[in-house]
Amino acid sequence: MDNEHIFYLLESKFPELDSILIGCHADNRIIPHECCEYDLISIYDDNILFHRDWASKKKSNVLQNSNRVYEVLVLSAQEFIKNPNINYTNFVQFPGHVLKSNIVNHFLEKCDRYHKSFNFMIKTNIINNICEITNLHSLLSRDSVDERFISFQLKMISLKTLKIFIHFYLNSEDRPSHLKYQINLVKQNENSKTREHVDLLLEYIGTNRANISSLTRSEKSLSFLIRNEDSTNNRILFNKLDFFKRKSMYVDGILLINSLILERVYDNQFIQKYNKLLNHVTDIQTKEKITMLKEVNLLLEINKNLI
Repeated sequence: MDNEHIFYLLESKFPELDSILIGCHADNRIIPHECCEYDLISIYDDNILFHRDWASKKKSNVLQNSNRVYEVLVLSAQEFIKNPNINYTNFVQFPGHVLKSNIVNHFLEKCDRYHKSFNFMIKTNIINNICEITNLHSLLSRDSVDERFISFQLKMISLKTLKIFIHFYLNSEDRPSHLKYQINLVKQNENSKTREHVDLLLEYIGTNRANISSLTRSEKSLSFLIRNEDSTNNRILFNKLDFFKRKSMYVDGILLINSLILERVYDNQFIQKYNKLLNHVTDIQTKEKITMLKEVNLLLEINKNLI
């Protein structure tokens, strides 16, 4: 990875701040796509006066230089440590000034904490999956069944399970723009039973139907769903989808869209209200009750086997 352009950016925009690079550009096991942004986190000492124009707890500062896009999140040391949404297993550090006067390396401390909690996080996610699957089984046992709602939930749980496979077998966080590559790594390195389960999950998600038409339909529906959200971050997302379409990487695009919807953590009320649109976004084909019962039982078995 060429760090020269990052050093130049940090020195010109955030002088004397300590920064790290996370995400696929900091992961030696991933080859970033041309469309991948550089995820940077910069921190400043709470006791030092800082121009807070760049600082924000809620969103990153998006900068562009030539064909490179940078997302820089500027936080105080305390905000950084306490932010539960910032987690990483790999990072590249760019020393500025703050850490030179501190005994504790906040970036390393945060990374160590995440490593120590990684297995606990995986088990927690598995248990949450089992609870959700059990609830879906109860819904399917009723006389009246909302097939569209359950189909959406099933697809999201299938994707959650697939991400757990990545965590469990690769001992790394999942990367939404590189899910297909990470899934292939799991299949290459694990036994036939695991490969069979991965193929089943991909079938439930519907990657076998991925093509230019399905990806374009999903993209248009997604554009409508998130039309009122931050336009800059949306532009990064749609640039990635354009890249995947140009490269005929349709499975990558479908997985990215589904991962985005999963990360939104929509509650049941939202899902019920926008169920038809969400089904268009995630390219869901409503299934018969007996088929969904079979999928629920297999998902339950797969998740229990991971405990």
